[in-house]
Amino acid sequence: MPQVFDTPPKILARRLTLAGIKATGLERLSLHGLRAGFITEAYKAGARDEAIMEHSRHRDIRTMRGYVRRAKLVGESPAGIVGL
Repeated sequence: MPQVFDTPPKILARRLTLAGIKATGLERLSLHGLRAGFITEAYKAGARDEAIMEHSRHRDIRTMRGYVRRAKLVGESPAGIVGL
């Protein structure tokens, strides 16, 4: 009988349960969302592109920067620049 492996979403769900984390309301947790969130937070904290790319295993800087959720970078928004 072939060995059956869990899918990445099932692995994530099991790990979240083990960590005691529950998604509430309309909140969705996904592997892609976690990756984009990590890259956004690292970028926001001033991590170098090369360090982020090494961690996320991106080869192309344009692809890595595509994961940066600019809406969360308040300091770069016009409202943030003028201190709102």
